[in-house]
Amino acid sequence: MNRALKIALPVMAIIVAVLVSIILFSSRPEVEHKELHIKAPLVTVTTVQAESLSIPVFTRGTVTPGTEIQLISEVSGQVLELSPHFANGGFFRKDEVLVRVDPVEYEVNIKRAEASKAQAYQVKLQAEAEKKARSRIKSTNSSQLANYEVQYLQAKAQYDAAVAELEAVKLQKARTTIRAPFDGRVRIAALNIGQYVRPGQQMGAIYAVDVAEVRLPLSDRQLSLVDVPTRFQDSVDKEFPTVTLSETFAGRTYTWKGEVVRAEGGVDERNRLLYVVARVNDPYGADPNQPGRPELVAGSFVEATIDGRKFDGIYQVPRKALRNGAQIWVVSDDNRLKEKEVAIIYKSKDHVYVSSGLQDGEQVVLSQMDIAVDGMKVRTQRSEDFNYETQPEQNTAFDDLNVSVPPATTGKEINIPDLNDPRVKKAAEQAKAHYDGLSQQQKAQVESSVEGVVEQAKNLQQAITQKKPESDVVEAEPETVAPPVENDTGMSPFAAQLEADIASQQKPEQETPEQPAASGQQTADQQEPDQPVSEQVQAEQATAEQSAPEGTSDSSPGKITISTVAAPEPLVEARQ
Repeated sequence: MNRALKIALPVMAIIVAVLVSIILFSSRPEVEHKELHIKAPLVTVTTVQAESLSIPVFTRGTVTPGTEIQLISEVSGQVLELSPHFANGGFFRKDEVLVRVDPVEYEVNIKRAEASKAQAYQVKLQAEAEKKARSRIKSTNSSQLANYEVQYLQAKAQYDAAVAELEAVKLQKARTTIRAPFDGRVRIAALNIGQYVRPGQQMGAIYAVDVAEVRLPLSDRQLSLVDVPTRFQDSVDKEFPTVTLSETFAGRTYTWKGEVVRAEGGVDERNRLLYVVARVNDPYGADPNQPGRPELVAGSFVEATIDGRKFDGIYQVPRKALRNGAQIWVVSDDNRLKEKEVAIIYKSKDHVYVSSGLQDGEQVVLSQMDIAVDGMKVRTQRSEDFNYETQPEQNTAFDDLNVSVPPATTGKEINIPDLNDPRVKKAAEQAKAHYDGLSQQQKAQVESSVEGVVEQAKNLQQAITQKKPESDVVEAEPETVAPPVENDTGMSPFAAQLEADIASQQKPEQETPEQPAASGQQTADQQEPDQPVSEQVQAEQATAEQSAPEGTSDSSPGKITISTVAAPEPLVEARQ
């Protein structure tokens, strides 16, 4: 019997397992076959058109003065006077006295030269009279020495030398006063009053402020795009290329207009670049179109954009569209990628100028793709239509503004949205359209809700301005705050949500009557009768009474800690 059971039980188990498998297989659910849809990648494209363009050439350089001289002393003496403008960085006008040296030594020399001139003049007159007297005497000796001709010429030469010496001494005296030869600025001032100077000593360096020059390096490729006056006749007849200089000052970029006036004598042997010189007139003048523009001072490092030659049939493509040196991806009419080799004339900072390889109306891909295969299907979007990142749609227009009430303990500032953001403008238009579609009764309810929110925000702001340090926690024994009620007052959803957030931040900390108050805290019933209540406590109690809902029991025991809530300042002006 036992042997029969040992054989029958496994057989029966196998049979039951087979039956269960058959039942499960027959009752299996039908498999739903869904078609697999592969979403094509989204790329940003821009349409290109052939144009007649003047290709700008970008380079950089350092500003230098157009005219700069070294002040060298030609006289000796003590410095008696210095102009108040003769200091490092000082401005001066033409013919202004910069330095005055003591001229007493040269005044003495002038007196001596005048005496020598008078003495030489007397000798000249005597020789002239003797010559005339001897010319009347008839004599057989007709030599020039006998006729006093040589003596007269000698006296006349001595007189002329005395006159020249007097003029030289007067010129030396005039040089004791140094005047500015042009309107300019002092680069280096190396003198002080009372200092003794000698001929050949350097007194300083000055430069003119009427023009400024910038040395700009150009490569061979850049030289092929710019009409540089390299020959003398070219510099006389041709028009100079214009150049725009730009410099960033205090976070803003300012520009100056100038022109390329010449090229230097040869190619620099160190970097194999040719330097051209750009000139800017009146670099220290103000520009009414650029208020706050600083002076183009010497030594400034500027960026330059030189207007190049004009080319026909050129495609201007954003530089981020370039791949692998000279490859550009385009999208065909059936939204498929196509790789093209292009001929590039010049690569600037932001654009690439293509002479061949593209056609009018082609859509050039600007997106950076990890995987790109010729013939791959893509979806396109215009680059002009996506200046901002796309955001998912929100339920309400106010959610796009990212306005929220921060907790009282965080102390974080409110992020005010950018009013130029198209999302802000769109939210404002949606809110206005929604408000215009309401009835008069609904509009009145919205206005009433906004007035309540504004009044509550003002009270909170007043409490914040009178806020004490966080360690001074004041406790009172007001009514027990009940949970917030449902929005049945006709307020807008935004106002109701704000009121609920404020009420949730003011939840009381309940204490039992037997528990003593915490150390360092004073309740309302523990205060002395003659102790005045501060204005801050009164403002905080008023805020708590306004936030407490109706129907709160006065007999409920317990104490709460009143704290201020940081309300966003834009809510105070919500009604406006």
